[in-house]
Amino acid sequence: MTRTEVRVVNEHGKDVAHNGKEIGEIIVKGQGVVDQSSNMSAVEGWVRTGDKGTIDKNGKIHVVEPMKDITSSETPLSSMDVEKILLSHPAVQEAAIIPVPDQELGEIVQGFIVLHKGQTATERELMDFCLNKMDKTECPKRITFMEELPKTVSGKILKTQLKA
Repeated sequence: MTRTEVRVVNEHGKDVAHNGKEIGEIIVKGQGVVDQSSNMSAVEGWVRTGDKGTIDKNGKIHVVEPMKDITSSETPLSSMDVEKILLSHPAVQEAAIIPVPDQELGEIVQGFIVLHKGQTATERELMDFCLNKMDKTECPKRITFMEELPKTVSGKILKTQLKA
């Protein structure tokens, strides 16, 4: 049985208090963790996720700020935040966001969308939907509609395959 360890640490690499209040970076260690997170830095086997969180007295971890994994213009943002907005659209069943290189802005936001059966939406409609809920620099510049998103056996979206 493979065991994965998770910790929340401060800027000095020390565990934060288990009080649900002190915020630190979530780090993970375990077989296969680095393989799936090759774009993240690892120290002594611990992979830094970039996510900020707390840990409570029962050891439950709460993410308070997702990793800023897209550097569009001068505003780093979290693909998770953009995905949440898209998923709040009634026609959207699944959403994945990845950064795409852009010479002018550094990276732009590319969306991949699966619609609910029987639902319709256009690229422009989803872009406008995002514009009503977030800053223009955070909104997808392109949207690709798909029948299904590539996933691992456990159901995690394979964003590396979307980049290809």
